[in-house]
Amino acid sequence: MKKLLSILVLTAAFVAIAPAQTMAADQTATTNRQSKQTFTRPQRPDKEQMRKQFEERLQLTDKQKEKAKKIHEKGRAEMTPVMEKIKTKHQEMQNLLQSTNLSDEEKEKQKEQIKAEIKALHNQAKDLRKKNSEEFEKILNKDQKSELEKMKAEGRAKFEKEHKARPPFKGLGSPSLFFPPKTDK
Repeated sequence: MKKLLSILVLTAAFVAIAPAQTMAADQTATTNRQSKQTFTRPQRPDKEQMRKQFEERLQLTDKQKEKAKKIHEKGRAEMTPVMEKIKTKHQEMQNLLQSTNLSDEEKEKQKEQIKAEIKALHNQAKDLRKKNSEEFEKILNKDQKSELEKMKAEGRAKFEKEHKARPPFKGLGSPSLFFPPKTDK
């Protein structure tokens, strides 16, 4: 009887203490997430705000806004199947790399074929983006086109500022990776 009573007391104590510990752990995790957020880059405005800023800066008319919306919707409709195909090809690549029933030669051959197909799809997507961009620029007047070019230059400068260029990868077999370079004295 004493054993049963002591087990019940310990169980009750554990049940009472456990929620307090999990709440403290949750508060610590929340605090850690909040502190990490201070080190991330600032939150970008949502797409709707960005679109409005873009339209205001270019001073688009209502007619131009309608045409731009149609161009965007048409471009998105053309791009969606291409992006789905790219996603499918990446999944095929993952399945190929995980498969064990093919020889290394067959895997390498199929891998190169899938890579070529993905590259072709990326080029197709790039061409679609370029076509849509040119179509959009056709609805702009000269002043708007010059403002758009300024915006593009600002975007490139911001990207280069935030994304510093990295030195070229020399590969794992590179002697300079494992041994210091030789200097003549």
